[in-house]
Amino acid sequence: MILLTRLIDLIVRGVRSLGGHNGRILQSFAWMFVLVVLGAGVTLVAIGITYIDDLVDVLENSAAPAAGEGTLP
Repeated sequence: MILLTRLIDLIVRGVRSLGGHNGRILQSFAWMFVLVVLGAGVTLVAIGITYIDDLVDVLENSAAPAAGEGTLP
C-alpha cells in the first residue's frame, strides 16, 4: 500500500511540475490513471474474496462426509 501511495505521489508531482495548460491536461490523465489503478485493485480484491469464499464452501462440504466416516452406526 505504501508503494502505491508513493507511486501516486510521484505521478502527481511529476505532472504538476510540467505546469501550464498541458500540465493540467496531463494532470487529469494522471488522476484518471490513479482512479483506474484503484478501481482495478478493488476489483481484484473483490474477486479474491469471492474465490476464497467459494473455496471455503467447497472445503467445508468435502470435510463433512469425511468426519462421519469413522463413527459406528
